Amino acid sequence: MTSLAERVECPELLAKAMPVDEAVKLVSSRGTLAISGFTKAGEPKVFLPALARHFAATASDAKIALLSGASLAEEVEAPLAPFIGKRGPYMSSSASRQLIHKEHMEFSDVHLSHFARNLMYGFYGEVDLAVVEVSRIRKDGSVVLTSSVGISAEALDRAKHVVLEVNTAGADYTGFHDIVLPPVHPNVGWPIPITNVIDRVGTPYVRFDPKKVIAVVESRLPDYPVSFKDTTETDRDIARNVVAYLEKCRDHFGWGKRIPPLQSGVGNIANAVIGELYDSPFTRLRFWTEVFQDGMMRFVEDDAKFEAASSTAISLSTEGRRDFDRLAARCRERLVLRPMWLSNHSELVTRLFVIAMNTPLEVDIYGHANSTHVDGVRVMNGLGGSGDFLRNAYLSIVHTPSVRKLKDGRTVSCVMPYVGHIDHTEHDIKCIVTEQGYALNTEIRSPRRRALDIIESCAHPYFRPLLKEYLSFSREDWSEADRRHGLAGWWDEYTAACRAFPAS
Repeated sequence: MTSLAERVECPELLAKAMPVDEAVKLVSSRGTLAISGFTKAGEPKVFLPALARHFAATASDAKIALLSGASLAEEVEAPLAPFIGKRGPYMSSSASRQLIHKEHMEFSDVHLSHFARNLMYGFYGEVDLAVVEVSRIRKDGSVVLTSSVGISAEALDRAKHVVLEVNTAGADYTGFHDIVLPPVHPNVGWPIPITNVIDRVGTPYVRFDPKKVIAVVESRLPDYPVSFKDTTETDRDIARNVVAYLEKCRDHFGWGKRIPPLQSGVGNIANAVIGELYDSPFTRLRFWTEVFQDGMMRFVEDDAKFEAASSTAISLSTEGRRDFDRLAARCRERLVLRPMWLSNHSELVTRLFVIAMNTPLEVDIYGHANSTHVDGVRVMNGLGGSGDFLRNAYLSIVHTPSVRKLKDGRTVSCVMPYVGHIDHTEHDIKCIVTEQGYALNTEIRSPRRRALDIIESCAHPYFRPLLKEYLSFSREDWSEADRRHGLAGWWDEYTAACRAFPAS
């Protein structure tokens, strides 16, 4: 742990250091805040809870707009949630979710590659305050960010005022970042000169007007750890099927052992896939992704298995953080942290032939995927970057269990006749994977043939007869009245089947 004076090299900004309980008094109860943070990494861990305490004591009717790169730790977002009137573009907080469902909080889900650019364009109005966690303030007032970038650079550029939260407990991230702002009309956009995962096009720090800084506060809190459940046999089977598909592509498309760069979503299945890739024949893997997570730490020590990675955040468990601290020097050489408009940019995802792998809530027999809404209406989280990658990837893979057990005891199929909310259409997905197998959408063929393949290859055997029965209603020889009657009866059958799913 270092002192605040060691991390703040600019005397003018060091003079603005103050206790966090004083700094939060400078925030308007109706303002728009743009903050650092992406998947529980690099968020203002001291300032936001203190702001919640301040509002609770002095402005219980406060309603701010809160803009972040992606999800925040529940410890940070939950206390502030009652005072958030608008939230975007992504959240996974149970506290915010409840308020959104009660229509006490407005939530807008936006592709992450679009959000930071929209912020720069002024689509969300003026930004009153940027609150950004940094690991160092340089002599000229520019800042070195911490474990995520997200929208930090855009927030510092657009905001009228700035609060810098200097984390003196965490690592000094000098040298990790590659910062560049998106062009804004009428300036003409420029072709982004990145042709390799490790290429850099910007600066390792963020430049902005230091006169906008109204307070500097100190944090000694590490990132809240990401928690993972124990890997199940289903997770491992899904991972094996993903690798089997990639090995088939290697043979068919002549990759050799050099697989194209990989993007991986977050969660247990994603980590299981990364683990299976480590044990695969593929070597010198590259990751072009949003989040550098636990499963990838294993690669850092192995020159034969790992070449480089680019992401917008480092989001780790407690054990993963220990590994990162131990391997920080090697990570600095092999890992680049970029703004999310760059990490998720369609131009780069396409140019680098990225293979995208993400976990939706459910898929359907026609190849659509739902990543965000339970039963089509209850939002679970935002879309995140999955759409950015799936729609532009060389290969787009979604992986999910074939069934999921609910709290009420029912077991539902994750391969549905039709998903209740479509985040990714059949046009964006080339391969669906479950523990049962995988089905492709890389040929020219009819929707009915593709649906049969998804049912046979991906659905749980228990639900396959019901799904085939549903598909039969699409035949032209059914009258409209018979079809409606048949579908109504089918849903009764499916509901009963979910309750009667045999115990494993």
